[in-house]
Amino acid sequence: EAAAEAAAVAEAEAAAAAEAPAEEAPAEDAPAEEATADEAPAEDAPAEEALAEEAPAEEAPAE
Repeated sequence: EAAAEAAAVAEAEAAAAAEAPAEEAPAEDAPAEEATADEAPAEDAPAEEALAEEAPAEEAPAE
């Protein structure tokens, strides 16, 4: 489960990074985001995984 949470968090961070310009995200923010991710309840992980699973499914037909 920990690996799944880490993967979900990594996907969420990657998506956020892709949406926000790298210039707006100082390197100092990275550790803060990691700390926030660590503090997030395990209950949030399944929700993020569900969203991550739904996104590719919607993109597939478009391709």
